[in-house]
Amino acid sequence: MKNKLMSSFLIVTIFVFLLSACNSKQTSQKELGQSSSSGDEVSGEITVASWNLAADSLTETAKKFMEKYPETKVKIEYVTSDYNKIIPPLTAGKGAPDVIQIQQRDFPNFLERFPNQFVDLTKLLNGKEDEFVEVAMNLAKKDGHIYALPWDLGPVGVYYRKDFFKKAGVDPKSITTWDKFIEAGKKIQDANDGVKMLALGLSSDDIADMYRMLMNELGAQYYDKDGKIKFVTKENIKAIEMYKRLVDEGLVMDAPTWDDRIRAFVNNKVAAIVYPVWYAGTIKTQAADQKGLWGLMPMPAFEEGGPNQAHMGGSVLAISTQSKNQKLAWKFIEFALMTNEGQDIQMKYGLFPSWKPYYQTEQFKAVDEYFGVSLSEFFGKLSTNIPPLDYGAHYMDINNAIIDALGAVISKDDDIAKALKKAEQRAARDTGLDIAK
Repeated sequence: MKNKLMSSFLIVTIFVFLLSACNSKQTSQKELGQSSSSGDEVSGEITVASWNLAADSLTETAKKFMEKYPETKVKIEYVTSDYNKIIPPLTAGKGAPDVIQIQQRDFPNFLERFPNQFVDLTKLLNGKEDEFVEVAMNLAKKDGHIYALPWDLGPVGVYYRKDFFKKAGVDPKSITTWDKFIEAGKKIQDANDGVKMLALGLSSDDIADMYRMLMNELGAQYYDKDGKIKFVTKENIKAIEMYKRLVDEGLVMDAPTWDDRIRAFVNNKVAAIVYPVWYAGTIKTQAADQKGLWGLMPMPAFEEGGPNQAHMGGSVLAISTQSKNQKLAWKFIEFALMTNEGQDIQMKYGLFPSWKPYYQTEQFKAVDEYFGVSLSEFFGKLSTNIPPLDYGAHYMDINNAIIDALGAVISKDDDIAKALKKAEQRAARDTGLDIAK
């Protein structure tokens, strides 16, 4: 069971780039290591940068932490997930928050772009890295050293409105393929005035969210086996074809921002949400009055009996080497991610833990009153065979090129293969990587 849990979530790989640490980072780590061995006494103030629901969970975590350590002050700084407030201070080498949330898929890129900006946590973990799901921990490492603690994981499912489905006479168990999802969506929209099947960010950078889940479900990749850029593949084309079909069939409301998509379900305008386990917390907290109206079903497959698992999201918490209170910063993330008390709060907000000891607790196994099912049991079954997806150390540049291609195809009706070929050229220019022939 233990090995199963380790391999059940977040099946992705990363390229390892060799880069030795400078003396300043070694000194910082030595000081942190010395201070962390001086008992549990901590004091002072730190700032933690996070966004949306994750920031809400850390706000509650900080309150509990400060009750336990009254000589401390933990301030949660709400930032955006595009890192607009994080990248400038990392680039300048000053002004960064003490603790920073970074998406797991992006962290290898941050380690590459900002060497010596993150504290080496290897010694502080003291051999406990095996307590974290292995593939999640791998994204927090570079050259055998650990530079962040894995936070949550993101197996994907479909949240659906039971009342909208019932009114249309649609059985969610019958929706086993995307073809059936489309046909069901038409019935549901006809039966429920003003309701769209999906709300997606078609006119923003979030356009890539739905594509990424579809391409992951198909086992598509951004690179070939030699690490060269390769977007023009049958799997990638197939994923975009289905995405475009969902839009062309009139099933998608354009909701460009995170808040727009929240408003869509809060205002009863959307019948289904294709998103990871962590979105359960967003639905529960933003639409508390809809308790009992939301159900859960697996992602539809492209073909009957085909693969229907994907992963999206998941973050790490890293300590900036700019922090003047690294001892307190470590104590806080240790409390948040390596104690049952801290993880109770994360689960409350739907943040599925990568810290394995928590899997044995009653809180983890409990039935969620809002959805009427055990989230851990449901999403655990949807994470047994997620195809590996190599984000690489240049993912942010890769994703920007894909965003351009999706916009051209979905908004301008450009040819998919031609749009992907153009995206390959942009990605090669921005990353310096070769394009596969």
